[in-house]
Amino acid sequence: MPLRSDDRFVLLRAVATAVLLSTMALLNFYAANMSALAGPSRVLQYAAGIMAIAAVLSVCLALLLRKLPPWRIVLAVGLTIFVFFAYRVELVEYEMKGRFGDWAAIAWTVMAIATGIGALIVIRRPALVTIALVASLAFAALPVTRIATALVKEQRAPRPVPGAGEPAMKLTMSPNIYWIVLDAYPRQDVLKEDFSFDNSGFLASLGTKDFTVFRNARSNFPATANSISSTANADYTVEGEGKDLKAFPLERLYPLVRGKNRTVARLTSAGYSYVHFENGYDNLTKCAFDGPRCLRGNVGLDEMDVAILSNTPIIDLIIGRRQSPFAWGGVDDLTRLLNEVQATPSPFFLYAHILVPHIPFRFTADCGFRSAAPDLQRWDPASRPAFLDQLRCTNSQTLTLVDKIVTSDPKALIILQSDHGTDFRGQTKRSPSTWSDADLHERFGVLNAIRLPKQCRAAAPDDITLIDTFPLVFACLTGGAFEPRQPRFFVTPYDDMPDFGDAVEFPAERVR
Repeated sequence: MPLRSDDRFVLLRAVATAVLLSTMALLNFYAANMSALAGPSRVLQYAAGIMAIAAVLSVCLALLLRKLPPWRIVLAVGLTIFVFFAYRVELVEYEMKGRFGDWAAIAWTVMAIATGIGALIVIRRPALVTIALVASLAFAALPVTRIATALVKEQRAPRPVPGAGEPAMKLTMSPNIYWIVLDAYPRQDVLKEDFSFDNSGFLASLGTKDFTVFRNARSNFPATANSISSTANADYTVEGEGKDLKAFPLERLYPLVRGKNRTVARLTSAGYSYVHFENGYDNLTKCAFDGPRCLRGNVGLDEMDVAILSNTPIIDLIIGRRQSPFAWGGVDDLTRLLNEVQATPSPFFLYAHILVPHIPFRFTADCGFRSAAPDLQRWDPASRPAFLDQLRCTNSQTLTLVDKIVTSDPKALIILQSDHGTDFRGQTKRSPSTWSDADLHERFGVLNAIRLPKQCRAAAPDDITLIDTFPLVFACLTGGAFEPRQPRFFVTPYDDMPDFGDAVEFPAERVR
């Protein structure tokens, strides 16, 4: 039977309300994270998928419950999805896990379904649809305003071109360059002091492959976004001085990490091709949407998938399965793609950021799979043995990769380094003003080993900092003199800290 005009109008309002309710969590997610995302496409894909599921559920229920007006079914489905995506509301999660423990995810799923059933029973008056629509629009107003404001600021902000105005390099040699970042890989003395772990065998193996191991190397920042962007751009990603010292906002850092930086600009202007490898999980180091050559690690749920799905019970329901659905990846992901990297026209510059040995601890010492929650911040001191197991796996896979590169590309210039150290003292959850010298030592002491052409190996001091990585490389490629800059060290609190956006500088004598 065709719907009357009044019924169609009620149904239209119910559909609009259901769309808003179903995608409210995504709207809030995008508003909070748009500076870190390459664009809205992934969020829109989730929104389309959710609305498709809502449409299928509504049609199926309408066929089963033919006596109920369609608008009641559509509204009930929208409310069900809204509640399902409210699982990570802090008070809700606390209460659910306190009452139901490991059964919290299942209990919340049941409650979401019960909400929909209750709505089918209770909501009978069409006037309630208008009230629900107005309430939904009110909830959506704040994130929509935040998104609009951010877009206006982005349009007004100047867009500096990295490398613009710099003279083109005149190279005396042009080897393929492999920049391989092993996330949170500590320096040898940190491993010995904090973990009672002797890493000399791994470093000695690198030495036999003509690597120079900088045994007192330091990062300039103890956080990935600032560390990688400053290294890639060969400049400190802070502005101001003293109490007015500020970290660059994330929307300026992400493009630098994804290839829009001074190093890539200078190398491409000198004839290099750029290859970007994304590790498959970490959102920060994903390829730029317009990147010329992008290679991806294992496909699976990545950091963005986890961030979105964590609003629901889905992540808790799938953790603990023997076969992980998460794309955590190891060094062997890059090894498997080495032929594709080397198929790039030479000379090329590869940036490959690999998420080991950083948490979560998902590899055993022999590189078997270890079940782990997809959490990039859970540095539990009790898990130090698991970290060392993952480090052993990383070492094994890294030596295999290096062997393959050196065998297939004997003149390769290989940069093997970390971005920062570990966080087993909980530094990143505390104000920088409370950091001790031991805290700084753990976070700033990093792996740094570079396979340079023979004539360049004595050019750099043993305590080189990461920001001088590419000035050293450029001096080698051009035959110029390497002049290290005065090192500076900054702590930039993470975005979940109250002093996020600030930067605190520590004197060099405290960062040993």
